[in-house]
Amino acid sequence: MITDKINEYISSVEEKLMSRFENRERLLQISREVIRYSGETISLSHRGRRDEALEKYGQARKRVEEIKNIVQNFPELLFGDVGVAFQEISEASVVLSFYFNLPLNLPRDLGIPDIYYITGLADALGEMRRAALESLRKGDKARGREILEEMENLYDILWKLEYPKSLVPGLRQKVDAMRKILEDTRHDVFLAEVVGKVDQD
Repeated sequence: MITDKINEYISSVEEKLMSRFENRERLLQISREVIRYSGETISLSHRGRRDEALEKYGQARKRVEEIKNIVQNFPELLFGDVGVAFQEISEASVVLSFYFNLPLNLPRDLGIPDIYYITGLADALGEMRRAALESLRKGDKARGREILEEMENLYDILWKLEYPKSLVPGLRQKVDAMRKILEDTRHDVFLAEVVGKVDQD
């Protein structure tokens, strides 16, 4: 009977499906931890707390290794929060390097796919704006201009990848957001040059 064959098949894959389910739940938990630790890394970097930022970043990287081990066995689980976690640690890598002049970890160093790293780079522009505004608020116009130049360079680099749309999924919308952030920062730097300090948004 055909149902005998189906039952035999289901029995043979049931354990694997259960393992997949359990690993999916574990992945969601670990991914959220990476997102949280990466966010804390960025926040601490803004406050100049280097050692604490590096500690949180190290914790995020350990969780990324756990994600990679699971995804190696279940590649179909690389989606959703897992991709977001990869983006977030990429953004944290840029912010750490930016604030503390540390070597920048690239995708090969983190062991993550290029597309998530690139979209994480795009998100880092907003954090650079925050640093520029803080410099301007303190009256350090030279540093504000310096950061703006870095932001413009990053935008120009990523803009080249905007087309075709499928080259890096989701990048086009991020590049549009980057353009607005860049325009706002140019305006703030200009105002600082003309009237002095600016207030943070």
